[in-house]
Amino acid sequence: MTMRRFLYVFTLVLLGSAWLPLASAQATTGGGTSTPPLLAAMDPYSSVNIKQGSLTAPWVFEFDGVALEVRTMAVAGDPTNGPLVAVVDGSGNIWAKEGSLTAAWVEVYSGSTDEATAVAVASDPTNGPLIAVVDSTHNYVYDKEGSLTAPWTEEYTSTHGAAEVVVASDPTNGPLIAVRDAVTYNMYAKEGSLTALWTEEWANTDEMAVASDPTNGPLVAVVDADGNVWAKEGSLTGATWTEEYTSAAGASGVAVAGDPTNGPLIAVRDEGTGNVYAKEGSLTATWTAEWANAEEMAVASDATNGALIGVLDENTGNVYAKEGSLTAPWMEELSGSLAYPAESVAVVG
Repeated sequence: MTMRRFLYVFTLVLLGSAWLPLASAQATTGGGTSTPPLLAAMDPYSSVNIKQGSLTAPWVFEFDGVALEVRTMAVAGDPTNGPLVAVVDGSGNIWAKEGSLTAAWVEVYSGSTDEATAVAVASDPTNGPLIAVVDSTHNYVYDKEGSLTAPWTEEYTSTHGAAEVVVASDPTNGPLIAVRDAVTYNMYAKEGSLTALWTEEWANTDEMAVASDPTNGPLVAVVDADGNVWAKEGSLTGATWTEEYTSAAGASGVAVAGDPTNGPLIAVRDEGTGNVYAKEGSLTATWTAEWANAEEMAVASDATNGALIGVLDENTGNVYAKEGSLTAPWMEELSGSLAYPAESVAVVG
């Protein structure tokens, strides 16, 4: 479920869990002591607003998209380093802040030569912030780790370039980076360090998602060219792929998360009905119907607070979220009837 429109981007972050969200507005957190959720939204004027502490906390204005257009944003965090927020502005520059919602913005990437088209972020208590960017000229992937001022490392270059990058991180296994080739759409991933070798994970990938936690290791999911969802956990090279979801229409989105206590969390959106289904605990767990007719969905997970799921209702533009279990009650987070209809939702943790 790649996010192509951004009037509202709604992001929920459980600081201290492992994640993955979707598309360029994606983020993740690494394992650690539990922290209440962090939520971020990009409003109809491309301004960024964030709430922290609970699903009912007040919104805090973070970035003025009227003065400096925001193309996309990404949010992560961990219990040690606090929230991590990154935005791509209208000139292709990337701005980031870390530690608190009132921290100063730092320009971490200049678009004066090659504008950024996408940004992905992750964080864990041991390795600190992880930021990845796809440039607009060659679709190369660059990333940095450890601090906002760390040097950039060129991660992926090919004659095709990269169409997308997603990241995760945890204290034991380190950074997890995945890219999708811009021509073949093959998925490649690496783990452990920015200089690790790439492993080809899947050929002709329609969508991809990754997460990682200290106990269960990397969690990788793909939507193949036929709309089937596959996932593997524990190793990039030794784990076996499990077919997770198949239907007549196929899946149009996949999101994954995980934590040491609750295990993997996987959600899919059916292309034909827009229905969202989720499973937790193992790759062979039973699917639970979560929402009917969703435009988008995303998930996070935390060892203490459990599963966190967000959906964007296709009919109303309202955003809803639930926390604690797959059967927890839904809470309306953003009303399309009271403000403007939302157009994207992302949940990371």
